[in-house]
Amino acid sequence: MGAVTGLYGGAITTYLPEGFLDASLLREVPDTQEVYVNSRGEHERYDDGLGKNESVVVDLLERVDADDDVEALRVHVMEIASFDRGSDVKFTRLEQLAENQQACVVVERVNKWGKQELNETVVLCVGLIRLADVATDVVITVHVPWSNESFDGHELPAPIEAAYKLLLTMVTEFKVVDKSLFV
Repeated sequence: MGAVTGLYGGAITTYLPEGFLDASLLREVPDTQEVYVNSRGEHERYDDGLGKNESVVVDLLERVDADDDVEALRVHVMEIASFDRGSDVKFTRLEQLAENQQACVVVERVNKWGKQELNETVVLCVGLIRLADVATDVVITVHVPWSNESFDGHELPAPIEAAYKLLLTMVTEFKVVDKSLFV
């Protein structure tokens, strides 16, 4: 269970699951981002299938110049991967949700912070909402740490399927309440 939550001072709303904490209470977060981390306790039970270490980032970005929305999504995903210093980036699922909404699942290999010899797999469920009237791309990312266990992408493991379902809900429930945010 979760609830529609106000972001950016209530100028935007979207769905967030129960048990996710606003990361700005713990650390500094850029003005263009809203970050939530899974803070569920060991003994708390939820029926959404999510694990224990997911994080959610909602990022307001300058609209990229791309031939189409799928290409725009790819540009944003590759930018995220470059920040993660990710390699071997693979799109395992890609779908158009609405005219201005795309979603995908991406698997990448990243080096553990400060330990170049240790690689881990990270799964990114990424949604793109293109707001042409305010020249903004909204990128919603659900980060799912994953073991070195691989999967082919056709059949997603249950925790990744749950994270993707969360992403789809966040994208479809996304609403701009106050466009003055973009001025």
